[in-house]
Amino acid sequence: MSSLLRAWYAFIALCLVTIASMALVGRVPFEITAAVALPHDMLHRFGTNARLTFESVIDRRDLRAELDRLETELAATHQQARFLELEVQRLEQVLEVRRAQSPGVVATAPVIGGSVGADISRLIIGAGSRQGVTVDMPVTVPAGLVGIVTEVSPTSSVVRTIADPQSRVGVTVRGKGGQGVLMGDVGELLRVTRFEEDDPVEVGDLIETSSYGGLFPIGVLVGVVEQVLPPDPNELRRTYIVRPSVELAILREVVLVAPQ
Repeated sequence: MSSLLRAWYAFIALCLVTIASMALVGRVPFEITAAVALPHDMLHRFGTNARLTFESVIDRRDLRAELDRLETELAATHQQARFLELEVQRLEQVLEVRRAQSPGVVATAPVIGGSVGADISRLIIGAGSRQGVTVDMPVTVPAGLVGIVTEVSPTSSVVRTIADPQSRVGVTVRGKGGQGVLMGDVGELLRVTRFEEDDPVEVGDLIETSSYGGLFPIGVLVGVVEQVLPPDPNELRRTYIVRPSVELAILREVVLVAPQ
């Protein structure tokens, strides 16, 4: 038998054995397929996890940038809301002064400095001649009278408050009449001197501006009577102590009105 023929027979026998094996087994054993698939699955999972990690890092960076942008916008929105709130408060203050004290509102101004003490009481406000402020212009807030402008520069002014010992304001008692002069006193209080009574003055009476002096609007609240001093037997006029209606030390903004 030739070698070619032997090779042919061997090939046929191998094919028969393979067919018989497939018929008997049906599929490749699990141990063989698992052994082959495990490294491939590990490589696939590693690649998937690496891709997901990279995408997560990118997403977190984008999210952080978006959060920073939103926080900046939120802070700007809060600041704008605060500006609007302060503007509403300013306009309400102006309207209240116009309604209750004087229609001649010239300007509003922030308090930017000053000193309050036993000997002197001055406020520096952030408005001057450029805003229409002039000397002898009354300064007030809805709670009551603050003082009067004594010095003016282009962008700021000095206000002598009613608590200054040099201050002089003509006053009367609301609902009772009478006439006197109010000036600053010790302990951030006020003193009314040489008061001519129409009706007896009592603790708790309201003191307001009168026409005396001609500078201040009539009827602006100044303070509340805290003490009525005993009368001098030789003096018909009375003296009493007044607590101001405005807390001068904590003022943040004032209203300026045209002199009467």
